[in-house]
Amino acid sequence: MTGKKLVENCLVREKKNIYCSCPKTECERHGVCCECIVSHKERKDVAFHVKFPHCLRDQLAEIGYKPIRL
Repeated sequence: MTGKKLVENCLVREKKNIYCSCPKTECERHGVCCECIVSHKERKDVAFHVKFPHCLRDQLAEIGYKPIRL
């Protein structure tokens, strides 16, 4: 299934958009968590915390993870 097809068929997208903390509202994956998580996880050569979507970065903060600033 392609990302575009998934976005168009996500049945709970509007409900998720209410709670989505990502500031990039123009992103086609906004509110489609499964597609967003896969996209972030596939990123190469980025800091560890960038591999997590914004909504999951909050959970990193809860466990005390602090990104290393180079």
